[in-house]
Amino acid sequence: MAPIEPLPLSRHLLSRTTDLEEFGERLNAVYYPARLRVRGRHGGPAVLHAVHGPDLTAGYVQPGRDVQVIPVRESTTAFHINFAHRGRLLATTGDLVVPVEGTVASVHNPGSEHALHHWEPMTGVVGVKLSQRVVEEELEKLLGVPLEAPLRFEPVLDLDSAAGRGWLALVRLILTELDDPAVLRDERIRDHYVRTLAVTTLTVQPQNYSEALRTGGSPAMPRTLRRAVDHIEQYFASPLTVGDIAAAGGTSVRRLQEVFRERFEVTPMTYLRNVRLDHARELLRGGQTEVTEAARASGLTHLGRFAAAYQERFGELPSQTRRG
Repeated sequence: MAPIEPLPLSRHLLSRTTDLEEFGERLNAVYYPARLRVRGRHGGPAVLHAVHGPDLTAGYVQPGRDVQVIPVRESTTAFHINFAHRGRLLATTGDLVVPVEGTVASVHNPGSEHALHHWEPMTGVVGVKLSQRVVEEELEKLLGVPLEAPLRFEPVLDLDSAAGRGWLALVRLILTELDDPAVLRDERIRDHYVRTLAVTTLTVQPQNYSEALRTGGSPAMPRTLRRAVDHIEQYFASPLTVGDIAAAGGTSVRRLQEVFRERFEVTPMTYLRNVRLDHARELLRGGQTEVTEAARASGLTHLGRFAAAYQERFGELPSQTRRG
């Protein structure tokens, strides 16, 4: 008789229960808020093994029956890849349905609308959540220039290709290593694994910078958009309106909104807010600037809104960044 393959991260059991409400709470705590809808009445216990950190969450998820897992869209601030350790289910991302099975993994981008459903009996899935910050930092290092648009991966990862098999082998190695408590305690080792996985994913999985990675260039930016972005980056600390930005780009407010949506998937004012938040974060990381001073120096004058927006973007309060 063939030996039974151990489940991933078996030393990190967070839940084994028939109470799906309890299971859902544990699942949300390590990934992000999601609604759990029970579709199958009968099944085995719901099992969750996971390790959770600021830049990498890896877990084995086995609900024990057919459920729908529907993440709250606004909370999905990381890249998330799911592959079946055993069994089969369906993943939806936007209007696309991806069969998650032995040779196919689903890839979900930050802020994307997605769900997991139609779990076959005893299906267990490995879910890998990678920090958007780390992945995009590694991409900028590979390109040698700042990103001009958010990174967006294609939703289907072919695990049967040579590149896909290499990616899967790396993930399985990392899962094995993460079962060792010494690895979890060593921040340098954890960071090495996270960044290695980020670079491997960038080189394996097609995305909107794949051509730039191949050619060593970056996607061309329209002149209007380039002027508007340059103006934001130069004057972000000043009180700017969308009209100011449109005028700098030499276009109308309506057209400016359209090109920002097409290129960055955000409004010009959201882009401006993100530039300000990024600048504030750099000041706070130095540990010498007070929170109020960092906010005002970055053009963020409403301190209550600043703290909330900062936590939404970076997953921690400004005071926590300064102390860290």
